[in-house]
Amino acid sequence: MRSRVIVSLLIGQALGFGWTQPLAADEHPTVRLAIHIHSTVSTGDLNPEQILGLAESVGLDGVVFTDSAIRRWEYGLWPLQNLVKWTVEQPSVSTYGPERYFQAVDAAVRQHPHLLGIPAVEVTPFYYWHRSPFDQRGGQIRASNNHLLVFGLRDPQLIRQLPLNAFDPYHGNQGTKPYQRLIDFVRTHGGVVYWAHPMAAFRAERVGTSEALVEPYPHLVELTNNHQGIALANPAALTMVEPGALWDQLLMAYGQGTRAHPVWILGELDWRRPQERSLDQVVTELRVDERTEAAVLRALQEGTSWVVFRAGDARAPALSQCSVMDVTSNRTAAIGGTLLSTGPIRITVSGERFGQTEEPIRITLIADGRVLHTEDVPQSHFDVAWTENAPAHATYYRIWIQDPSGTIYTNPIFVRPARSS
Repeated sequence: MRSRVIVSLLIGQALGFGWTQPLAADEHPTVRLAIHIHSTVSTGDLNPEQILGLAESVGLDGVVFTDSAIRRWEYGLWPLQNLVKWTVEQPSVSTYGPERYFQAVDAAVRQHPHLLGIPAVEVTPFYYWHRSPFDQRGGQIRASNNHLLVFGLRDPQLIRQLPLNAFDPYHGNQGTKPYQRLIDFVRTHGGVVYWAHPMAAFRAERVGTSEALVEPYPHLVELTNNHQGIALANPAALTMVEPGALWDQLLMAYGQGTRAHPVWILGELDWRRPQERSLDQVVTELRVDERTEAAVLRALQEGTSWVVFRAGDARAPALSQCSVMDVTSNRTAAIGGTLLSTGPIRITVSGERFGQTEEPIRITLIADGRVLHTEDVPQSHFDVAWTENAPAHATYYRIWIQDPSGTIYTNPIFVRPARSS
């Protein structure tokens, strides 16, 4: 028998803006980070210290810098491709130097010691040419915007050894091979890797005299393995996290044992300059054991995080608790965790919204790709709980919160019957 309980509590309690309350029984704090940020090392307008200053001014706990590892395109004239080449190269970690890049970020942190500044890279594993010998316009570059975000490789030599453009660009699309090779390299060396903007808007960009075609690539997320997940930024990307869409399909594949690892989400800005949008427009909140770079990397690896999209200039809602409890044993799992259930379970979500609005905040519980419950709560403080029968098979639960001031997507909590463990 299913039941639900909705109680407006927490009256008079204020949730912290920079730090939120711990999740469930877990006493670990959370950090609010802007992820996928470009500095002057590659294509951005501000240096790392200036960016951290902006982050501090909007109440963030830190920034994950993801400057481009390399931005170079070559075209060799047939039949002397290796001798006669046309080359365009733009600023990147490669031209700046990985050592200098890490030093620049670390120096920025010393100027802002209360913030986290974490260096990472955005990579283009492969591109290929679509060009006729009679093409007078310079040809078309394909797949150059199929990017991955690589975290946790602090060794400059490993950055230099990333398998980028390892495949011949003159023989067409190479499928998943360049991307799987990159993912496997990063995982082998202890790094963390997410797909960036897989639903990028279709467009063409100029690279020298050529045209670089930008296309969405959600199929690569599905067809590659062992990456940690998907970065969400533009509104088109959110179609991937609608109930029953690609993200749910990948999570269900993990629950059914056909994928080896869960696919998590994080929020990305793909930010280069303040005129684009505020650094707190898309925030990834991560539950960490300590306020360190290593702890953030563990959270990205383990999915102990949720994504907050702020709408306009309003302050987005805040999540303070999201957990699943086994009613019989009182065991509890928080976001990114797994609970072994012996009986009924209780899913609890708590938080706060800000500002004045007559519209209710909507809290949706999604289980195995389908909407299980939706509640509209008019109060500023919300505390919603649902009780469900023990699942008969491996199941996951995730929360979707919608408010005029912003939207929250949580990573899932997995529940498995104890007898199947």
